[in-house]
Amino acid sequence: MFAELVCSRLTHDLSGPLATISGAVELLSLDDPASRQEAMELAGEATAQLAHRLKYLRAAWGAGGQELTVAAIAAMADGVLAGGRATLDAARVAGPDRPLGALGRVLLNALMVAAEALPRGGTIVCAGDPETQLVLKPVGDGAAWPGGLAGLIAGDDPLAAATAAGPRGIAAPMLMALARRDSVAVTLLMGSGLPLLSLAPERRAPPE
Repeated sequence: MFAELVCSRLTHDLSGPLATISGAVELLSLDDPASRQEAMELAGEATAQLAHRLKYLRAAWGAGGQELTVAAIAAMADGVLAGGRATLDAARVAGPDRPLGALGRVLLNALMVAAEALPRGGTIVCAGDPETQLVLKPVGDGAAWPGGLAGLIAGDDPLAAATAAGPRGIAAPMLMALARRDSVAVTLLMGSGLPLLSLAPERRAPPE
């Protein structure tokens, strides 16, 4: 079931740029040079957007062993989160070039969840130290964490949650499934305003 939902989400996320490319190719058959030039520019922009989305989703959900850093994730996220309506501010992260290990894929999925928290776009602020704790805060008009996230953090079954949410809500169940597998603690830090989403890798005891 997870695989089916992920495939459906991939199809949805990639269909927009593909439709733009298809429409641009049709316009290339016109005799008007201005229209053909515009079509080529549209196709180029859509191709770049498609490549960006595919790279991000491959890193988040693929089986590859790509080493990730906050800086690399920030570059991949540019123009991708919430269809380009959300931007990532990682200026408050200490050591953005440090390898994240298992935290990397968890962060990729957490950013997708944070993007869902911004229905009208905005900024996702990422702060902290990758070795101890990273926190995410969506900032924008109407910002609110997706329904069901608190339940997942409290222990709800990710597969059941994914089935109920459908393809568009797959990021939160994937976040928790990966976090539990890779020993990353995910919590909501309550305070004034919107809670912060905390990601903390498990501290391993030093070898004796």
